[in-house]
Amino acid sequence: MVRIVKEDDYAARRNEILDAARQMVYTKGYEQMSIQDMLDALKISKGAFYHYFDSKQALLDGLIERMLDEADQILQPIVDDQELSAIEKLKRYFDTGGRWKVAKKAFILSLLRVWYTDSNVLMRQKQESTAMKRIAPMLTKIICQGVAEGVFTTKYPDQSGRMIMGLSRGFEDTIAELLLAEKPPPGALERLEAVVGAYSESMERILGAPAGSLPLGDVDVLREWLESE
Repeated sequence: MVRIVKEDDYAARRNEILDAARQMVYTKGYEQMSIQDMLDALKISKGAFYHYFDSKQALLDGLIERMLDEADQILQPIVDDQELSAIEKLKRYFDTGGRWKVAKKAFILSLLRVWYTDSNVLMRQKQESTAMKRIAPMLTKIICQGVAEGVFTTKYPDQSGRMIMGLSRGFEDTIAELLLAEKPPPGALERLEAVVGAYSESMERILGAPAGSLPLGDVDVLREWLESE
């Protein structure tokens, strides 16, 4: 019992630090915030902070890990819904994920500015590997359902799940490049729509899905990404 209480206390305190960090990312930006800012906001010692996170980089890692946990909570119910067809699940999966991200737009954009710097290449690879292990099995489950329903013709559902995950990662990298520009380039929305079309078509071909059945993004959501804060 004592051990469980200590684990609960540890998790609660760690989440308190992550909550403060996320709020500071919103208000100040990750690059501008310092560990001292965190100590002042939480009124804790440096030693207490380092008990939970050994660096500012580890703090960023924790923020992204928690985002993956949140994504699991909203996406897993879609995967497990027995009333939805495979195509409906994939469409809802990408639409829900897209809307969840745009709801956290300021926070995600702040993280992206750090995430895509050269100094974070190794960390980005680590997180992408972690995301692959957590998300690809969900996609594979949907793909297996689609094969059983006869709407997907791929002979390799396990590999296809990982390929779709890699495809969506490339899609997000392309979107991030446009979003991180100082200002949206001319025709940015049209470029985003073209990117969505190209990646959606690629995904349909990988799965052997009907043409036009699996859009990766919604125009209204894309427009929200391009709007100024």
